[in-house]
Amino acid sequence: MQLERVPTETGAILYDPRRLAHPCREDFDPESSHLQARMTRAAQGRGSAWFLDSAQPGGLALALRHYRRGGWVARWVQDRYLWLGEEATRCFRELRLLAHLEELGLPAARPVAALYERVGPCTYRAALLTVRITGGRPLSQQWAQIDLPTWRCIGATVASLHAAGVCHADLNAHNLLIDSAGDVQLIDFDRGRLRQPGPWRQGNLERLARSLAKVGGPGTESPAWQALLSGYGAPRNAPLR
Repeated sequence: MQLERVPTETGAILYDPRRLAHPCREDFDPESSHLQARMTRAAQGRGSAWFLDSAQPGGLALALRHYRRGGWVARWVQDRYLWLGEEATRCFRELRLLAHLEELGLPAARPVAALYERVGPCTYRAALLTVRITGGRPLSQQWAQIDLPTWRCIGATVASLHAAGVCHADLNAHNLLIDSAGDVQLIDFDRGRLRQPGPWRQGNLERLARSLAKVGGPGTESPAWQALLSGYGAPRNAPLR
């Protein structure tokens, strides 16, 4: 996939020309008039996300996310990140990773465009546009209705990412979307990266298990979790190295 770059007054946009022909800063501004007309829903969490209808019949529905900090740092700096160069910006790194996942045919959000804007000499803000995944709901909202074959599908989906060397930095029950057919998609690859095989794979699964526990989901001894491990291809309680 050939991504293209266009400069802005304070930064740059990296984009897929197949999905966005003439990107501009207003494409990332939820207050702009042409986005206001398309906006269907806004959600607040660690980041800020807006869902947009297609601009024309047969076009793409989009998801817009502004990067926001989490943890104690967010008390002082909500949306600024240390400037380490253009290719180190979170939005450019995530867009390139999503493009790589699409080339591999892996189940993740499809990339559209990324914007960064410099704020002073040392920091920047960022935003990301992706193709909206329709029909899927987070695992955190429906785990009690998920059958064992779907739990195995979740495990197989995570295994496919790991086999490709993809480390999802925040693999949790909110970032796994499941539709009515039992198909699984992953979102939010911020800070994700390609890695050599190692104990991070076990760490990914442990993070998912902790996330399920926080939303009252099945424990690691449950049939559901064991089905997930079966789909992943791991024997019970075995290290995944």
